[in-house]
Amino acid sequence: MNTLERPGRHLAGGGLARRRLAALAALAVTALLPALALAQEFVKVEGKAGEDVPAGPFVAIAYGFIWIAILAYVVFIARGVGRVRGELDELRRKLDAAGKR
Repeated sequence: MNTLERPGRHLAGGGLARRRLAALAALAVTALLPALALAQEFVKVEGKAGEDVPAGPFVAIAYGFIWIAILAYVVFIARGVGRVRGELDELRRKLDAAGKR
């Protein structure tokens, strides 16, 4: 069966267009490789390159945020459990009242 006769092939020469696009992409990558290699050269920095930022405050803030998030989660869950216990107690009272009749 010919490539052009296969079901699902609506455009004649679609394979040729794909091959041309792949060749163009390969050519572009090949042309850009020397520029990429030059951009990745290591150059030693002389002197002080930047400022020193102490990590202590950031670590403390991160730990504080995590502990506050855990505390909020525990409070949220505890309120939900309390609400469910209240509903269960109400249901037990209704069942006891219905069973005594």
